[in-house]
Amino acid sequence: MQPFVRQPVLYPVSVVFVDDNPDFLQALRGAFPDERLNRFFTHPQAALDFVSSRDAETPPMAADYFGAEKTGGNAIGEDALADPARFEAVGAVVVDFSMPEVDGIQFLTSIRNANCTKILLTGIADEREAVAAFNAGLIDCYLKKTDAEMARKLATVLDNAKRKCCAARGHISLHEAGATYRDPRVVKLIDEVAAREGIVEYYWRPNQDAVLMFDAAGAPSVFLAWSEEDWSFHCDIVSDAGGPAELREGMEARRIMPLFWPSQAYRPGLADVRCAAPLPVPGWHGTSYSWIRLDDPATERELSTWAKWRHA
Repeated sequence: MQPFVRQPVLYPVSVVFVDDNPDFLQALRGAFPDERLNRFFTHPQAALDFVSSRDAETPPMAADYFGAEKTGGNAIGEDALADPARFEAVGAVVVDFSMPEVDGIQFLTSIRNANCTKILLTGIADEREAVAAFNAGLIDCYLKKTDAEMARKLATVLDNAKRKCCAARGHISLHEAGATYRDPRVVKLIDEVAAREGIVEYYWRPNQDAVLMFDAAGAPSVFLAWSEEDWSFHCDIVSDAGGPAELREGMEARRIMPLFWPSQAYRPGLADVRCAAPLPVPGWHGTSYSWIRLDDPATERELSTWAKWRHA
């Protein structure tokens, strides 16, 4: 059986905060102000009902892998981009330890099977219980409320929680399809481009072997990464299909990196091929990347995006 590679996917997900102290909860609102995503509860039961109502998708099972191998597909898993409710998934739950109805450890134990990161906020006297809960696997992390750096640390933990939640929804590619995009050197570049260009969500697309991105306004763009093998593959297709000599020569000389979107590769008669200057992937000889905005995103207008969800 061929190795499985989980592909890049990232999008905003919801976070649940639970604290019976309204003043502290208000401080958390100030630190994490997006109340379309972030939900705040002073009553644990209301929070529990909310978390229970958000069903998480079950990751693909081993049987799915064998089925995909037999059918010859290059990816398995449901397409997160096709799910308009994906932003409502609970990626993390943040709970105060000391609450009168139920303590934070009891609360997180009650949702131990939920597919989210469980974070406990503690006081000075609660640390021993928090350590025991962490060692028992009941919580994923605990932070001291008295720590002056608590908000910054919590933001980092929540960012990691979001990535973990989204990764569980990513396509799993087969037969080494898309392996370039899961290399840590390319993953780092994807996140750097996303941060620089204001990208809030991105998804590897199995039919194009590229990463489709959207900014906060819903404007689409595409991130490409080609190894030496990918370059040879695309150059051969252009040559075999009788593509323009200028295009082939530019690719062979690594002067241009074309985007054949919405196709993966060149096809006969393709006109107006958009190109970018390829940039080297640091530390990976012969591998290049580019980022191109889609100027006429007719196909992408029909897709559910973070921008559409926020204004629905």
